[in-house]
Amino acid sequence: MQRASSRLRLQLHDDSRTFSLQHPPAQPVQAASAATQSELAALEFILSPAAAPLLAELAQAPLDETHTLTLLTHLRRTLAPELATALLTQARLRRRAQAKFTAAARMVFTAEALEQATAEAPAAQRAAQLDAWAGEGRLLDLGCGIGGDLVALAQRREVVAYELDPVRARCAQHNVAVHGVAARVTVHVADWTQALAGGKLPHAAAAFIDPARRSGGRRTFSLHTMQPPLGEILKLRDSIPLLAVKVMPGVDTAELPAGCNVEFVSHAGTCKEAVLWFGREDAPPRWASVQRADGWHTLPNDGTPPPVGELAPGMVLYEPDPAVIRAGALTPLCIRVRGHLFAPDIAYIVAPAWRDEPLAQAFAIDEMHRFSLKLLNQRLATLGVGQIELLKRGFPEEPEALRPRLRLTPGGAAGVVIFTRRGDAHWMLIGRRLSRFQ
Repeated sequence: MQRASSRLRLQLHDDSRTFSLQHPPAQPVQAASAATQSELAALEFILSPAAAPLLAELAQAPLDETHTLTLLTHLRRTLAPELATALLTQARLRRRAQAKFTAAARMVFTAEALEQATAEAPAAQRAAQLDAWAGEGRLLDLGCGIGGDLVALAQRREVVAYELDPVRARCAQHNVAVHGVAARVTVHVADWTQALAGGKLPHAAAAFIDPARRSGGRRTFSLHTMQPPLGEILKLRDSIPLLAVKVMPGVDTAELPAGCNVEFVSHAGTCKEAVLWFGREDAPPRWASVQRADGWHTLPNDGTPPPVGELAPGMVLYEPDPAVIRAGALTPLCIRVRGHLFAPDIAYIVAPAWRDEPLAQAFAIDEMHRFSLKLLNQRLATLGVGQIELLKRGFPEEPEALRPRLRLTPGGAAGVVIFTRRGDAHWMLIGRRLSRFQ
């Protein structure tokens, strides 16, 4: 095989900063730095027919770090070092992306953009909401990254997308084509805030905005330090009736502006993100959207405080899904399981009996004691516990730090210890798992 050059020529248009996916693929238009040009060149090679058999081979190979030297040595027999590294990196990203995208093996990614990209299921759920709530017209995807949300939106309507990074924009171009929705998408390689300021942002029925939440390699936790910050995003309200802004799940509610409804989204048992909705006045102020095996479940915060009552052996303890906790939707969940909190500041619900509940996992409480490591080991030995799950809420120590000090019975029964607090007292609840997040 002829050695491939890392200096692939890119045909960049200098008379426009946009490319349209309604026509045969063209290069993203951007006055790119030398580093960006190099990344684009590597990406074009990855997308070329010459790279396809190599990627197919890597897809079947062990890709962990211990095999890096072997894999790179093999690739460098026919490729320039830069292309060999880019190819191996892409193969690893595709494997990692399988947790988010069913078509990951045919898509392309960058590392940071993949981390921030919305997984397929939440993206589809959000696109369905935007489609249902928006009036007639196209949608905007502002900060489309590698196109995770863009694909879902384009499966509903025509979409105009903006992405400042030409490498990510090129990934998005390819990824929408993989999903067969390229004809509905136009991508602008440009800063949408400048387009808005210049009166050039297209009119749309709704917009989805995914601001960058990393700066200098570090996460940002404020709505005012995202890029663009919330203040810039809110300028869209003057011209676009419905906005959905993806933000961090730990958003500081004190930073939320008036007229903002917040959805907390849980996928695969983790609260992945929050969405700030503007233009959905009849939606609840806060609600949880939780994906389970049978589909999506929603639970609103009804604004009332949850009931508080007793804690005793023989009860069932429910641990709510993290999105339910973040949304503060504990009162409706208490009603569903006919239970109550045992402490007003601890998000555990207890009830007299077990009920199948998709928004919580459940545990039987067989015993409860004031925390004592000595007593805990005595009880575990008496009960013959050999496999132990450790959970906590409101407890000062990390349970896993206690694990090496626990005396378990080899081949013994499965059990659970939940470390918690009630008032100023620390407690340990010993029991069994009844259900998991599905």
